[in-house]
Amino acid sequence: MEEISTFDVNETVPDSSLPNDTEQDLLLEFFLRRDNPCPNIDEEWQKFSQLIDNGKSSSRRYTPVWWLCGAVAACLAVMFVMSYHSNITHPSGKEVLAAIDNDSNVTMKRGDDEPLVVEENVLAFGKGSSLHGNNNSKVVIKTPRGHECELTLSDGTTVWLNGESSLEFPQSFTGKERRVRMTGEAYFDVAKDARHPFIVDNDFFSTRVLGTSFLMRAYSRNDASVTLVEGSVNMQSDDSREYRLQPGMMAQLGANGFDITSVDTYPVIQRRAGYLYFDNEPLLNIMVELGRWYNKTVVFENEAAMQIRLHFVAERVQTIEEVVEALNEMDGFVVELSDAEITVR
Repeated sequence: MEEISTFDVNETVPDSSLPNDTEQDLLLEFFLRRDNPCPNIDEEWQKFSQLIDNGKSSSRRYTPVWWLCGAVAACLAVMFVMSYHSNITHPSGKEVLAAIDNDSNVTMKRGDDEPLVVEENVLAFGKGSSLHGNNNSKVVIKTPRGHECELTLSDGTTVWLNGESSLEFPQSFTGKERRVRMTGEAYFDVAKDARHPFIVDNDFFSTRVLGTSFLMRAYSRNDASVTLVEGSVNMQSDDSREYRLQPGMMAQLGANGFDITSVDTYPVIQRRAGYLYFDNEPLLNIMVELGRWYNKTVVFENEAAMQIRLHFVAERVQTIEEVVEALNEMDGFVVELSDAEITVR
């Protein structure tokens, strides 16, 4: 029978019996990668096993037991590091919006030219303006988070772009229709022209109007909607079903076409006027909007607070510190602010 090695607990253990720097680094990488999405477990295990096999030596009599002790110590160290950075990993919270690498300027791209930084937040493409053109080459205006832009198109239509949004349109409208494409959120005040309908496309649906005012959202399919303030809107979803809205109606895209409800349009007008305006809105919606405007990751550790409904108003020019202070005057939750995150507890 093979003799089993024994050891005295008081015996001095050579340093070579503990994991070396490479092995400790690999252990640290192994446990940190465990919480990342879609790790390649097979590849990491193969690397781990190969390293252990290469490190075996007949002169290391106590390796099996003391290597295990060292591994446990390394694991405890990793757990300490992960605990120290719990505000980043949020194992017990729910992240509802992530901060992004954000540009600091509004940009304009004309035709095949490179995008240019736009210093002003009010741009005009009508006749007599410096940006007016006589061709239908495409112009794309993009706003980063925390910035807005107001445009006047060649037909006199005005468009307000919220942060993290874009609008693609021709320098000059020609043909039988006026067609633009948007992402994010935009408020349209469409110039009337009965002979040339105004069409707004996004990734999820299209609207067709003659002259009207409405807010369109299309950050994602989940929040894709139109709220009509004046006039009328004909809508077509991606399944080709058509809908018609009257003032005071909102169409929210759902799994089976649009869900149409009556709404108060005053919050929409206030958003257009420079306010973060919420009336009887779930705290979840409010925090997502704030996170997008200020480009902060939003985490709910108190998930029950997501459905608390609030009336809350702030100006877009206010600092995030001022907004968080105002939120914390309300009951049922606590909002904490760090450099990159907003946490609701």
